[in-house]
Order: sequence, then C-alpha cells, then structure tokens
Amino acid sequence: MADTNTVTKEKEAVVDTTAPEQTPQTPVFDEIAEMTEEGAVNVVIQAAGMAQQTGHLTVRDSVILAKAISVLRPGSI
Repeated sequence: MADTNTVTKEKEAVVDTTAPEQTPQTPVFDEIAEMTEEGAVNVVIQAAGMAQQTGHLTVRDSVILAKAISVLRPGSI
C-alpha cells in the first residue's frame, strides 16, 4: 500500500524576466514602397496559393486561378 503520509516538495518555477531580443520591424508601407510589377504578381500568386491550400476556393476557382497563373508565369505550375 502506498505511503499516504509522504509529502512531496515541488520545485519552484523560475520565471525568466528578461525580455527577448527583438529585431526592429520595418513599417509595411516602407516595405512596399518599391514594389515592382513583378513583385506585385508574385504577391498575388502567393495569396492565391494560400487561399487554395486552405480550401477557400472552389474547384472552378482553382482551375481559373491555375490558368491565370500559367498565363502570367508560363511553366510555373
């Protein structure tokens, strides 16, 4: 039978109060200030791919999207 009089000591949790090093963030408007047409097409293709992967597109939408990407970037898909 187990000893019911045994008291276990729990270790005290050590909380790290030091702030993690943070990298400075560039405002998004500064990041996109120099966007080219090529960069814009890349962004649209990436967003469309994410929508497709998460199931937010119908089969019809996916087919139309694939065709549009192949027109903009032949051989990319």
